[in-house]
Amino acid sequence: MLLNENILRKVRKALALASNNPSEQEAQSAMLMAQRVLAEHGLSIQDVQESENEQEKNVIHEHATEYGKTIWWKKRLSAIVAENFRCFSYINKRSNASQIRFVGLDSDVSLAIEIFKFACETIQYHLSKYRQELKESGYRKVEVTYMGNDYLKGYLRGLDQKFKEQVEKNNWGLVLVKDALVVQEHESMNLKKSKPTGASFGGNNGAYERGFTDGKSFDSSRKMIAN
Repeated sequence: MLLNENILRKVRKALALASNNPSEQEAQSAMLMAQRVLAEHGLSIQDVQESENEQEKNVIHEHATEYGKTIWWKKRLSAIVAENFRCFSYINKRSNASQIRFVGLDSDVSLAIEIFKFACETIQYHLSKYRQELKESGYRKVEVTYMGNDYLKGYLRGLDQKFKEQVEKNNWGLVLVKDALVVQEHESMNLKKSKPTGASFGGNNGAYERGFTDGKSFDSSRKMIAN
């Protein structure tokens, strides 16, 4: 059975929201939304899965950032998002510039990039707020930079931990397994191992813990389901 692409997209995004939402109530609402859409069209989850198997699978590469200097935390963020949305992320270089790209099935890549960009905006907002607090507290410029990086390191760790806990809680491990074609495409690229970040850290536990807490509070719900 081949399903209308719009129906399939809505159901998949609702299921993705349910698996990654930190709020149990919102996760349940997302599942109900998926069930409602299926019921309206007389379909089941099995129909959706069969449709995915019957449809031609398109593995695509799409950029999430423009060419320029790739900031270390965005590179790390892209890897976290990719892992939780059945994709791979990588850095594509051109001359002295680089950009972040995702590779995966077209619908997965589209969602991953949407979440990645939303997460970037959220992180930049919280980082700016935290750095301003440090400045107002009298910290020197170099201290603000180091502690800001400690904050970012904690934020990314918290975000990664939140995703892992939600996957385990909802038994979504198999749902997030990457398609064999995606794995094959990634392996054929023969990407070089990433170099260590050149960012400077201050080792401030308070900054790290503040970031960790904010990272675990990240809510992607308003970006997960398209109208």
